This record gives sequence, C-alpha cells and structure tokens, in this order.
Amino acid sequence: MSLEDVKTAIAVMPQAHQDQLAAYLVHLRHQRDPRIPAEIRARIEDTDPANWLSLDELRERWKD
Repeated sequence: MSLEDVKTAIAVMPQAHQDQLAAYLVHLRHQRDPRIPAEIRARIEDTDPANWLSLDELRERWKD
C-alpha cells in the first residue's frame, strides 16, 4: 500500500476515526523523541500557578 493509498483511505474515514489516528500518530512521534518524557515530567512537577492554564483557557487554545 502506497502513502497515497493511505491518504485516500484516511480521507474517507469518519471524523472520529481520523481524530483517533491523528492522536496515535502524535503518540508515535512522541515515542521517537527522547526529549518528550523530560518535558512532560517537568510540566507535571511545575508548582508555579503562573504556568498553569485554567480549563477555560485550555478550551480556548483548543478551539478549531
């Protein structure tokens, strides 16, 4: 199967499946990047509220 075949198959998938695939591809990319675990750990351990987002701020950033 060629990359063009894959793209064509993805284009006709339901949006929910495309979203799941996109999340999976990001997951795979993060697994290849050795910096990601350290960045995630640093964000989790960040105790400065100035660096935190409220739920509303997060929703605003994630708007389509």
